Amino acid sequence: MANKLAQEIEKLLSDILGEFIAKATVKKNCELIGTTPDTLTIDQLPELAEKIDKSVAFFSGEGEASGVGDKIKSIRV
Repeated sequence: MANKLAQEIEKLLSDILGEFIAKATVKKNCELIGTTPDTLTIDQLPELAEKIDKSVAFFSGEGEASGVGDKIKSIRV
């Protein structure tokens, strides 16, 4: 089960990508930065946000991706 940070990111992305792709996006991008949704920390959010920005742009276009990274970076739980 994803930790609270990862859950918040999944919730944010679900509105744009749908729940299934949001979960897969968080999982894959966590792996790319050397972590998992279970062990994600606030310190890793900036790097994860950059990766997810690119993923969202790929799936939904640049318009949808605009601001997603900033929202992820500002998450505090």
